[in-house]
Order: sequence, then C-alpha cells, then structure tokens
Amino acid sequence: MKKALTYLQYLSDYLRHGDFVSVISSVKYLVNRTSHSKNRIIRTSAGTFYCRENTNDFQFANYYYEWGVKKFILKNINEYSLFIDAGSCVGDYCVLLSKYGLRCIAFEPVPDTYKVLLKNLELNKLSGKVEAFQFGLGNVNKQVRFEIKQVNTGASHIDRDNNPSNPFCEIRTFDAVIAELKIDLHKKILFKLDVEGMEIEALQGTVDFIRKYPHITFIIENTHSEKDRIKEILSKTSEFEFGKVDEFNMLARKIKNFN
Repeated sequence: MKKALTYLQYLSDYLRHGDFVSVISSVKYLVNRTSHSKNRIIRTSAGTFYCRENTNDFQFANYYYEWGVKKFILKNINEYSLFIDAGSCVGDYCVLLSKYGLRCIAFEPVPDTYKVLLKNLELNKLSGKVEAFQFGLGNVNKQVRFEIKQVNTGASHIDRDNNPSNPFCEIRTFDAVIAELKIDLHKKILFKLDVEGMEIEALQGTVDFIRKYPHITFIIENTHSEKDRIKEILSKTSEFEFGKVDEFNMLARKIKNFN
C-alpha cells in the first residue's frame, strides 16, 4: 500500500508538468530496469533537470523522490540555514532547498554525475550559488575505485574489491575542507549523508567538525551501514539524540559537547 502511494505521488508530479515520457520511463524501469533512450530536460515541482539517456535520473528529479526525507526537511526548514549534501548525485536536494534560502553545499565523486549536477545548477540559475565539489567524503584523503552503475546512477559506490577495470574517484575527509568552506559557527546545519555504504568512513572524517560546530543535525542513510555503529561513532564525539526519519534514514541531532 505504501509503495502504491509513492508511485501515485510520482505520477501526480509528472502529470502536473505534462511529462508523459517520464511516466512511460517509470513503467519501463519498474518492469525491466530500462529507461528513455534519449537525453532529456524535464521540469518537476522540484526544479528543472537534465536526465541522461538510459538512466533513472528522471526519478531523482521527481519532487516526491525520497519523500520521507524531503517531508521531514520541509516541515523543519526554518530550523536550518545551511544544507550539506554528501552523495549529492544530480543535485535534486540542493536545487529544491536553495528555493528556501538555505546555503547549499554538494559533494559528488562520480565525474559524469558531477557534470549533470553542474548542468542542473545551471538550468536552475544556481551556478555559483550552490557550492559543488567533485569528491566524496571518507575517513582519509585518497583515490578509490568506484563501481559505476549505468542505469541507477545514484547507486554507484566504492569498489571494496578494487577491481582494476573500475575507475578512480577522489575521497576526502570533511575535516580537511572545513577551512575552505568558511562555515560560520552560528549556522544551523543540516547534513544529509547518503554515500552508499561509506557512511561510517564519512563520519569518521567529520570528528573535528562535529566537536567545533554546536548546531548540527544529521540525516544518515542506514541501509548499508550499521545503525549502532553510527551511533557509537557520533556518541564518542559529542552528546547526540537519535531518531528515525523514515525506514531508510536515521536522525542524529547534536545536543552539546562533552565537558
């Protein structure tokens, strides 16, 4: 029932903008994991997006994609002034949340997807306003091989088997780039962390950031990473309260530093 409601929400947004191609592409993707055969530019209630041929970029562009997370953010939008998107993919969250006046910072390590992210910022007149970086977040600064998913582009992830046929992407710690970002200490920060199984490493690379900044809320995708391990890492840095955003994402809100 819940899945049916999600599909109806997707359908309503495509139809609202007369995008029948995305409706057909959605059916094709559900049936046999294929998609539209030509590059397209589509409009949704979230913004305007470039969708690569034979990918499900059109799904990320839909206003109701990951609706549990978006609903939580939009409900609490006035509590935040800065949005950090680790694993930004095509930049759909930054495009949407920029409309609400938040400063947005995006991290996307896959070169082709990063190019689409920049294209989407351009299409939405956000070039130079959203800060986008072509690297992922981890616990060390290094080059790692990535397994690139050609259709479900958002599922591309680190290749822990280090297959030589897979390309390298850059990983940095968030702590290594804090100075460059020039984040005001008083900013109320919402940090979305969805990095396809690298959530633990990414958090290990944010220790200095967490200890320094008082107003941090994390939304962490915990499908591929152990929830208890995430809590353990965060609880060693500062006092946190934990909750649930939806069935795939947990909430971690910093309460205070340790004395």
